[in-house]
Amino acid sequence: MIKQENQKNRLLISARSVKLTIIAAFAVVLLVFVGQNAIPPVLSQSTSKKVAQGEVGQSCQKCHAAVVDAYAASMHGKSEKFMEGDRAQACETCHTNSAKHVKSGKKEDIADMAKLPSSEINSSCLQCHSQDKHTFAWQGGKHDNTKMSCLSCHSQHHSKSEEKMLARSTTEETCLSCHTSVRKAAFQRSTHLFRTEHGDMKVGCTSCHNPHGGGADKMLVGETINNTCYACHAEKRGPFLWDHPPVRENCMNCHTPHGSSNTKLLSMRASLSCQQCHIHMLPRHSTTAAKALDIWSLNRGCVNCHAQVHGSNHPGGRTLTR
Repeated sequence: MIKQENQKNRLLISARSVKLTIIAAFAVVLLVFVGQNAIPPVLSQSTSKKVAQGEVGQSCQKCHAAVVDAYAASMHGKSEKFMEGDRAQACETCHTNSAKHVKSGKKEDIADMAKLPSSEINSSCLQCHSQDKHTFAWQGGKHDNTKMSCLSCHSQHHSKSEEKMLARSTTEETCLSCHTSVRKAAFQRSTHLFRTEHGDMKVGCTSCHNPHGGGADKMLVGETINNTCYACHAEKRGPFLWDHPPVRENCMNCHTPHGSSNTKLLSMRASLSCQQCHIHMLPRHSTTAAKALDIWSLNRGCVNCHAQVHGSNHPGGRTLTR
């Protein structure tokens, strides 16, 4: 009996020893793996060297002193100390054949970015900016297809705004230089392009549009027109107990986004907007009051009663009256 118990104890001890050995081996492997990943990779000599701020353009200083000095204070110049390897800034990054130009002194030996085709200008900028979130959809986008280049809106050496190195004073002035039909919207009765006390547009072009492209129509930042509007007007999103179908379909069925002579950015007066779909309701609302004028033409028209035009959660709001 005693021999059997001793034999069992020995078997249990052996089993425990095997388990402990497996656990210890797993722990050693885990520590080695973690240790290897914790050690930063050794950078090669070509990629470990950072560009010292103010170093760029030293070979160009003799002839282009003003440009080199201004570069150090620009957005690109300030980012020098964070750049490594292929992303390190140098005049040669944009102006090819710089070395040949330095030796010969001839202007034609260096690439003049302003005179290059738009495709070459864009390729030069996308060397660094191809991984930026807002430029993912540039290639094949509407602006790219119209042969616009980065220099159509931006300027490295002659920018008039520190904001994104714009060629004009503000984002809106940059956009409106081409989209002139939208300029009047800033001065209409109801507008998205309203200004603060400092003259800055509180809601600007890039609040709704991505000038570098996008998958949505009109280069919108949202997937659809409604999703773009809901970013600010979340209370109109729903879902509602009683929906108004044209609202769910497209906000622009009733509104114009840039500016309008009517209140609430309506594309036409409220009563006329409703009549586009509900013209059959006219006989039911006609009245002889007010010198035979129908109720649609008085004050705000339909929304005097049907105030919840975007939808209602009231049990009795089937007709959007509450």
